[in-house]
Amino acid sequence: MDIAATIQRYITDEFLVGKKASIGPDDSLISSGALDSLTLLQLISFVEEEFGVTVQDYEMAPENFQTINAIVSLVERKTSSS
Repeated sequence: MDIAATIQRYITDEFLVGKKASIGPDDSLISSGALDSLTLLQLISFVEEEFGVTVQDYEMAPENFQTINAIVSLVERKTSSS
């Protein structure tokens, strides 16, 4: 399973319709306008369901969702510890 590709596809399909055509793994999701507080909650819900992890309140920090690579790191940490 390619975590980065799955997350990138979800973000592109759900949040970038009519915006920048694509976003790279190290592009800022917040600065690019791909994520705001509402879409962040949607993304967290997707990550939890898709990868079978639980994102704790303290993990909902901007640094964990700033880029696709940051989200991948969070998912990898969560899946390796379970």
